[in-house]
Amino acid sequence: MARAIHPIVIGTAGHIDHGKSSLVKALTGIDPDRLKEEKERGLTIDLGFARMRLADGRWLGLVDVPGHERFVRNMVAGCTGLDLAMLVVAADDGVMPQTVEHVDILDLLQVRGGLIVLTKIDMVDKALADMAEEEVRKLVRGTPLADAEVVRVSSVTGEGIPELKQKLEALALAVPPRTSQGPFRMPIQRVFSLAGIGTVVTGIPMTGTIQPGAEIEILPIGDRVKVRGIHAYGGKVDEAVAGHSTALSVPEAKESGVHRGMVACAPGAFTAGAAVDVDLTLTKRSPRLGHREPIRFHVGTVEVRGQLLLLDRDAAGPGDAVVARVELDEDVCCAAGDRFLLRLQNPAATCGGGKVIRLSKSGRYRRKDLGEELVGILVAGDRPEARIEHELQQAGPDGRPIDELSRALGLADEQVVAAVRAMPEVVLHDRAMRAFLAAHVAAGEQELLQSVDRMLQKRAEAASVKRAAIRATKTLPQPLIDCVFDRLQAQGRVRMGRQGQALFLDRLRPLPAPQQQRFDRIVAECEQRGFRPPELAELAAAVGLQGDALLSLLDRAQDEGRVDKVGEHYYGAAVVRTVLRAVRSNCLAHAEVLDIPALRDQLDTSRKYLIPLLEYVDSLGLTVLRGGVRRLLPSSDVARELAREATS
Repeated sequence: MARAIHPIVIGTAGHIDHGKSSLVKALTGIDPDRLKEEKERGLTIDLGFARMRLADGRWLGLVDVPGHERFVRNMVAGCTGLDLAMLVVAADDGVMPQTVEHVDILDLLQVRGGLIVLTKIDMVDKALADMAEEEVRKLVRGTPLADAEVVRVSSVTGEGIPELKQKLEALALAVPPRTSQGPFRMPIQRVFSLAGIGTVVTGIPMTGTIQPGAEIEILPIGDRVKVRGIHAYGGKVDEAVAGHSTALSVPEAKESGVHRGMVACAPGAFTAGAAVDVDLTLTKRSPRLGHREPIRFHVGTVEVRGQLLLLDRDAAGPGDAVVARVELDEDVCCAAGDRFLLRLQNPAATCGGGKVIRLSKSGRYRRKDLGEELVGILVAGDRPEARIEHELQQAGPDGRPIDELSRALGLADEQVVAAVRAMPEVVLHDRAMRAFLAAHVAAGEQELLQSVDRMLQKRAEAASVKRAAIRATKTLPQPLIDCVFDRLQAQGRVRMGRQGQALFLDRLRPLPAPQQQRFDRIVAECEQRGFRPPELAELAAAVGLQGDALLSLLDRAQDEGRVDKVGEHYYGAAVVRTVLRAVRSNCLAHAEVLDIPALRDQLDTSRKYLIPLLEYVDSLGLTVLRGGVRRLLPSSDVARELAREATS
């Protein structure tokens, strides 16, 4: 990177006119009020951004938020991605209404700590400052700021500013940076255009990293654009990392209608939807909320109106913790584990918040069943293994694709794959990248083998069925069939033969002596008759069997590779092999074009048998019929196999 950055972001919070912006300017030398209206009115309206240099030369990000109650939606958007907070309280005012609401917001969003900054101490005596400190101490009890240090400062005289800067730096260095693992995701805080650069989107990445030249997806609109450049804290960087403010140059996005509340993320890694299942806690100051209560839902940097759907009760009161669904008027992009806020629609006031359980699809549901399912997810906890097992239990025999599990857990695909591989109770179907509970796979295997037994009930000695017949079974979901079938192949219990036959080797048990004698007689008849194979009636007479009993042994002969069925006739496998060699030699002798009269004379057979033989050879891939002539396909598997055989 061109600039060294400590990936921790600190935000302000507090009532209007308590000196948040002045404090940021005193710490950094940067005025976070960038709008003309803000400067004219002396009032912070939108988010402001600044950077503070640490003693080791790295940069730290600061976000200044508005304190007016009319701009709480902007304040919440600024809290996205905050690690630490400075709760700013003016010593001459003490705790005010927005101080209380901002503390609720910081608590519900679970910032990881912070400082309490008592400002304007140059305007009051020590006794009044002590009263303000005692008041704010009571307010923050039971919140992440409960043990926060109180620093008294004056942005006018500079008193306490060096101490505050020192304490902020120590606190920031003590907090573990966010993990940069997982796919990139950044809720958009600002969108603007710069001459010569085009559209720029800014925010604090929540997960992952991104480099210039990478493609991002803008959700919920689904547009994909390239990142042409990345800046952070006043300079160009080679990579955006989760945990620090970032500006992405995306000139292709200017026609996409990108705005605050959307999310820039790795393509295909996240989804958008209008139903969010949540673990909700109401504040102690919340009014009583009913089922289908109109609410404002804040997640990331977006605010969307919707309804709160209570699942196990008809109303919830102050301090209640419930699982619920929020049905929104618009799609949002969020992920499991994201913090959210609920605010009333009228009057607009924070009433609760908590953690996103999952982003769901809108549709019909039973309140009780959905509530029990969400409780099950919570009981599973944050351990990926427990969540995976729960998701697979809910999915049943269909299993879940890895990318769906990744989205449900908010993890990268490779993290989910690693967890699944370490779980003995889960099976990963590598080809489909789909996970199943091992119990479902075992039950599916048993049912599939029973299905094959039923298909071969009238031909007990046979061991193969068409692969398509297995796919057509209605008793098992297709993804589970594919998983079981591939596992049987990997275990050497199933082998794919020519013409789509699946051979179940467990069925090739030794035949009883009388049946073995009949079997040997059938093979001998087919081999001895050479290129003029026996009719079915002749085989029946030779072994004294008819119908399914005869066909069962003929199927077994094919399964063992002793006999090949060509059209309506049965040839010894060695005879067909001779035909393949003869066809190849004939083609090589005639510029890779088959001379049919010469082949017929060589085999001493008739058109009745020759045409089905040639069609069979085509089906194996040795030759192809084009323009009325058959040509050799020397690159086919069977042609290469015959070539190796000829030179050995």
